Amino acid sequence: MQSVRKVNFALVLSLFLSFWMSSSYAQEQRASWSAIEKNYQRAGGDLKALSHVKCFLSQYSNQILNFKSPSANMYDERCYNIPSGLYEQPRYFTVIDYIKPGYKRRLFLVDTLTAKVKAMGVAHGRYQSGYMRLRLRKNKNSLKWARYFSNTPGSNAPSSGFYFAGQEYEGKFGRSLVLHGLEEGINDNACERAVVIHKHAMVSKRRAYVMSSGCPMVSWSNIDPLIDALKGDQEGLRLTKPGGLVFIYGPREREWGTNQCPLSKI
Repeated sequence: MQSVRKVNFALVLSLFLSFWMSSSYAQEQRASWSAIEKNYQRAGGDLKALSHVKCFLSQYSNQILNFKSPSANMYDERCYNIPSGLYEQPRYFTVIDYIKPGYKRRLFLVDTLTAKVKAMGVAHGRYQSGYMRLRLRKNKNSLKWARYFSNTPGSNAPSSGFYFAGQEYEGKFGRSLVLHGLEEGINDNACERAVVIHKHAMVSKRRAYVMSSGCPMVSWSNIDPLIDALKGDQEGLRLTKPGGLVFIYGPREREWGTNQCPLSKI
């Protein structure tokens, strides 16, 4: 009788361990790219924009990517250069499609393990404009369209291209997420410009009712899940490991061919 119990216990233990290991393994498996594309398109995303992220994830895995050191010490703790920053493909990435108008959901948070895509409203930088300009004029962005981009400090403009999410901090808009631009001359001044992801009362789940001073701004209800998904590892305010990939799709990137990511020096 005792031997039967021992056998049964061993069998149950073996089955449990097998189930636990297979479940744990399954949790680590990334969803197929076709599943991500399907859900991304269903959420209203442009597959061409997504193809550039696919290119980046394919070409830059397991490479060392460094962030630009700030020229001033104002944001040293937030913008310092990570020594030997090995890029490991993150679970989450985000596409911000500034080709779409401001009244549409154009920020797409993608979970590569589940293939789930969450779409939300996001504001763009105003660039030589007021916060609520309705009409597009020369060299000025409007509430509806982001046509003008800049990497220049003080421009209040959006910057496009590839970024890594950095550390979170508590700013004047509450919980905020640092962005580290990866492209020289395109967005590498983002951290020094204090271009961060933060919330704003004039941005809803679906659309933006105001422009920013360069920051991608989302609704109060979306800021926590967005930062939780994208933020990097940190000790205090210092980043120790990059977070999720952020790709801002603008006029420059629209000219790229599908499945291309011809970056400036990185």
